[in-house]
Amino acid sequence: MKNEIISFVNVTELSSELSQYEIFDSASTLIQIFMAEVDKKLIAELQEFFQTHFPQSTVVGTTTDGIINKGDVLFGDGRHVATFSSFEKTQLSSIFVAATEDFNSSYKLGKRVASQLINSETKLLLSFTDGLHTNGEEFVNGIASISTDVILSGGMAADNGQLQKTYIFDKENISDKGAVCVALDSTNLHISTNYTFDWEPIGKKLLVTKAVKNRVYEIDGMSAVDIYAKYMGQEIADGLPQIGIEFPLILERDGMVVGRAVTAKYDDGSLGFAGNIPEGEYVRFGVGAIDEILNNSNYQLQKLLSKTKYKPEAIFVYSCMARRRFLQEHAEDELKALKHLGPMSGFFTYGEFFHFNNDNQLLNETMTVLLLSENEEPLDFSFENIDLDSLEHKIRANHVIARLANTVSSELEELNQNLEQRVQENAEFIFKQAYYDKLTGLPNRLSLINRLEESVGETIFLVNIDDFTTINDFYGHEVGDRVLEKLAKILLHLAASFGGEVYKLPSDEFALLIDISHNRKKIENIMKLIIAYVSKEEFEIDGNLAHVSVSMSAAYINERRTGLANADMTLKMAKRSGKQYMIFDEDLQLSKQYEQNIQMANSIKSAIKDDRIVPYYQPIFCIKTNKVEKYEALVRLIEEDGVVRTPYFFLSVSEKIKLYPKITEIMIEKTFDFFEKNGLSFSINFAFSDILNDRTRNFLFNKIVEYDIASQLTIEILETQEFENNETISQFILDVYSYGAKIAIDDFGSGFANFKHMTKIESDYMKIDGSLIRDIVDDENDRLVVETIVSFAKKLGKKTVAEFVHSKEVYDMVKAMGVDYAQGFYLAEPSPTIYQE
Repeated sequence: MKNEIISFVNVTELSSELSQYEIFDSASTLIQIFMAEVDKKLIAELQEFFQTHFPQSTVVGTTTDGIINKGDVLFGDGRHVATFSSFEKTQLSSIFVAATEDFNSSYKLGKRVASQLINSETKLLLSFTDGLHTNGEEFVNGIASISTDVILSGGMAADNGQLQKTYIFDKENISDKGAVCVALDSTNLHISTNYTFDWEPIGKKLLVTKAVKNRVYEIDGMSAVDIYAKYMGQEIADGLPQIGIEFPLILERDGMVVGRAVTAKYDDGSLGFAGNIPEGEYVRFGVGAIDEILNNSNYQLQKLLSKTKYKPEAIFVYSCMARRRFLQEHAEDELKALKHLGPMSGFFTYGEFFHFNNDNQLLNETMTVLLLSENEEPLDFSFENIDLDSLEHKIRANHVIARLANTVSSELEELNQNLEQRVQENAEFIFKQAYYDKLTGLPNRLSLINRLEESVGETIFLVNIDDFTTINDFYGHEVGDRVLEKLAKILLHLAASFGGEVYKLPSDEFALLIDISHNRKKIENIMKLIIAYVSKEEFEIDGNLAHVSVSMSAAYINERRTGLANADMTLKMAKRSGKQYMIFDEDLQLSKQYEQNIQMANSIKSAIKDDRIVPYYQPIFCIKTNKVEKYEALVRLIEEDGVVRTPYFFLSVSEKIKLYPKITEIMIEKTFDFFEKNGLSFSINFAFSDILNDRTRNFLFNKIVEYDIASQLTIEILETQEFENNETISQFILDVYSYGAKIAIDDFGSGFANFKHMTKIESDYMKIDGSLIRDIVDDENDRLVVETIVSFAKKLGKKTVAEFVHSKEVYDMVKAMGVDYAQGFYLAEPSPTIYQE
């Protein structure tokens, strides 16, 4: 390869300088342009020039906070730099992506860049982003979601410390929000990289108590600006954000000490940083000392060259603007070791991209170095150490103070090392507990919720194991855990083929995030594939072979961020309807149903609080005398506007929100109080859940004694399959009789109707279910069943009651059959007062 560097003031000078070099337009030529000033007009002229003279070449450009030109630092002189790298064995591909209102996620920006550029032969991804709008850390995380193997280099654009507008561009496009990137694909490209940080943490660790991504609101309970004023002085705080980049916050990430520079100050006292600083992170202020920075740079460059086998044909340096501003005239000193090694260029950034231990990082305050070579000429270079002694006379008092502060801080750090280590371990443990599932190691629901903020436009899939409770009960919970672990691995494998992510939700549920268009056919194919794959997989665990199947749902993640809720509702509907999968559709009106449930739940709570749960009374007539024999107490909910709700509208919701027992207690209290005063006979309904509830059961018996009402009372119990072989129900019936009350079996014939079992259950009345009575005039089968029940009851010595008597024809029919009692709208509707004959 060949690398040429040209500095220029305008297009005319650039054109003139180019005539002195043998630089040819080619698809293998990469041109990096570093702008000394934010000059859109000049950028447009350069774009026109390169479109005309270098139409095949790849151009990537950025505004800067200073330029590195063959080892010299250019700043404030208006000279720009163009670097021409002509490759022989490397292919180039590039992309320019501008953020829009519909596409403004930094994570998606990085993901799109990587997914379109990276392939199996990509060795290097060189990236420039704007310096003020793009979240650099989310950008590199997006790239990492596609690949962590490809080396990442480059940086974030700058604007000479003004923090107003930065630009990135290629031959045709320019934007202050977005990225321009080029991939270098080759099997013969040799790459070496390293970085040097050198800002020393000083003072105590400070806890970030409120932050959202790269915007920090509070540190140690104080506003971010006030923290700077407290520890760095009001003058520094007033000078933010411009001066803040020289005083970063320092944190540790995966073994790397990372700085975060201030890039924005807000009216609410919060600060924006070049990268994310998570809530709960510990940070410290960073300060630098020139001799320490130069000494460490010297060491890191020696380290870089010691592992570099071949002589570099191009050297690129992407260094933080804070280093140039802090080092000032010494900025060129840390480049001396590289200056004579080969052609070197680069720029001073608002954030540096770096690849470390198979992980992409956004750095601040660092100098990153990138060495490229296509030849295999051995590197034979004698490293020249920087003579620090010769620099001492240039070191100012504030640098000495910084060195003193660092030394004191180092001593304090040593004293507290053990304590802080334990705190750090606890913090990491809590983080993992909070954001990761312990069993599978997958990110959990909280992680998913955080991730959904960046996922508008993607599709969320929910995966639920069918009958997982049966697996736990049959094989044991240990086998159930192994099933979850194996399914997690299967889903990770499948998700990788779609570029998706897997999350573990509570119980037996998983979630997948996949960035695909909301195409029903594609989504349906993915769900079919996952369901079929899981069904065919053998879950053999410790010699136990468990059959595992799953149900799935999917929903589009919209601007309202309701994707997870929609997918959850859809999964429940799929389960209820026996379908293997279902895709959310607004036509399902699931959200409306949930809203209605919430409204009813609030109505129930309000009605209980305001005493609007009331009994209505429906008379039960003796058919022989045509007189009222007793009353059935039926619960009603009175809305605030006076609307009367029957149990159909609210009873099932009350069960879900655990208020059903409270409603039962209200009905017992009010009904007993009402009938104690008039001496009439009455019945109340008691559900199976009421009988099983010790508190409700005891409340009933206590009130029977308190009101001395047993002789008037009949307890109506719903006839269900739970009756059979249930000692609790049998004991309850015996207890009711011991107090002197009666028992009625309600809704007999509604479903279970075990005649043999009824011979063993003590009761006084059998209430024939309304579903049989309703059509008795026209349905011969219903008549036959009712006749059988009546005959059966007479032989057992039990009285019968016909419910849902809604017409004279029905009344005459049940009377002719020998039914003892009747109730229904034909005779009288339920009322808040006693029926007047």
